[in-house]
Amino acid sequence: MLVYHAFSFSLFKYLIPFFLISVPYVFQARINLRFRIRDILIGFIVSAAILLPFWYLMLLNGRSLLPLSTAAVFFQLLGVSLPEEIYFRGFLQERLGNNIRGILIVSLLFSVMHLPQYIFYGDFYSVMTFFPSLIMGFLYMKTSNIIPSVIFHFNANIVFLGLNGILSRISFQV
Repeated sequence: MLVYHAFSFSLFKYLIPFFLISVPYVFQARINLRFRIRDILIGFIVSAAILLPFWYLMLLNGRSLLPLSTAAVFFQLLGVSLPEEIYFRGFLQERLGNNIRGILIVSLLFSVMHLPQYIFYGDFYSVMTFFPSLIMGFLYMKTSNIIPSVIFHFNANIVFLGLNGILSRISFQV
């Protein structure tokens, strides 16, 4: 999994999301994925409450939000946010305990998975993924549904990638 965030090889880009979705299937784990209006709204409200102030502060510091390609947006949803939330929240957090202890352990593992971004690209923000992971874990703990955490994860990635121009370094060929 560490290679997923270290390299943009096309093979890894598609195999790792497949792996993240396959592991719960192999262990016959039930993933709580329900499209309930209440949970969808929670995901968007928490995203707005946390990401809008972050976005505004970044704009005050001279950053601008770069537009992302349609392929990059779809990949962030279907190839990153959804598989990572299925694995980390729906599978691991459920297995380790859908409680504060489980959230802390899963968030630590989640940030370790992003460590190669820092090692290979010097992307300091990648090691800060522990904090958004706490929010995603808390969303899952409160709703027992991965949809709010997928929505937050997706929105956080789009804001982060757009503000940092990271997609100019990564190819997204479909």
